[in-house]
Amino acid sequence: MGRIKKGILGGFSGKVGAVVGASWRGIDYMRGLPETSNKPATTAQLAQQNKMALFRGFLLGLDDIITRCFQNIEKYTPMNDALSYNMKNAIAGVYPDQSIAFDQLLFSKGELLGSWLPNAVSTTSNAIDFSWENGNFTPMRSAADQVTVVVYDPVTQQFCKLENAALRSEKAARLVLPADFKGHEVHCYISFYSESRKIAATSEYLGLVAVT
Repeated sequence: MGRIKKGILGGFSGKVGAVVGASWRGIDYMRGLPETSNKPATTAQLAQQNKMALFRGFLLGLDDIITRCFQNIEKYTPMNDALSYNMKNAIAGVYPDQSIAFDQLLFSKGELLGSWLPNAVSTTSNAIDFSWENGNFTPMRSAADQVTVVVYDPVTQQFCKLENAALRSEKAARLVLPADFKGHEVHCYISFYSESRKIAATSEYLGLVAVT
């Protein structure tokens, strides 16, 4: 039931028939209710819904990094852009057998330069050692850039991440993992963030690594 707020000639709030009354910044307005459809969803619509279901909760595990590092916004927010990008580019298989293509996944996207020969290995119990080489240092590849490392365990369905794990100039960083990651194959990623904390690099996938 709708409620008249300013007398019979005033705006109203709530639902009256097929119309909804509301107010935005002191302006009263009305909008029609969306039409419902009895048509079954098409395969394309179901595939899109499934992509959304795959990524919506998954990317929340990296929300803090995405908010700062998914840059060059094209739509509304970093998370919305990350969701849109990965739904288009990081899906393997065909509906109904879709899954996340971890080698195409991005959680950071920006103009800062990446690294040369990035690598990840596990030779110490419950730890991943990351390494990389540097080209000549420039404003877009600074020795003081901060390193972000991320690991995802598909068995426990958990992320382990570390921002400011090292400086780019150090060419190495270690990420200590939870005990329940031991013996699992995990997906490994690396990215960089400027010392000014304004410019991010696009995240790089380093492959699957068996945790010692």
